[in-house]
Amino acid sequence: MHKFNSGGVEIAYQTAGEGPPILLIHGFASNARVNWWDTGWVRTLTEAGRSVITFDHRGHGESEKLYDSALYPAAEMADGARIAP
Repeated sequence: MHKFNSGGVEIAYQTAGEGPPILLIHGFASNARVNWWDTGWVRTLTEAGRSVITFDHRGHGESEKLYDSALYPAAEMADGARIAP
């Protein structure tokens, strides 16, 4: 898994396939593996000719864990998707 920095927080992401990109965002208290890889969505989309990008929100999956609830406002969570590679 690769990582990038989003506001000082290391965010984990993965890519697969080639073609027009699609960004898959997991739900609360989950992660990209559970929502998109294990369910077969990444395979389905790459077989359909898409480039897939998945990432783990801050504090989820393989991304950096923050132990202060104030560091999880909606705007900060959305920034991960806005600047994902």
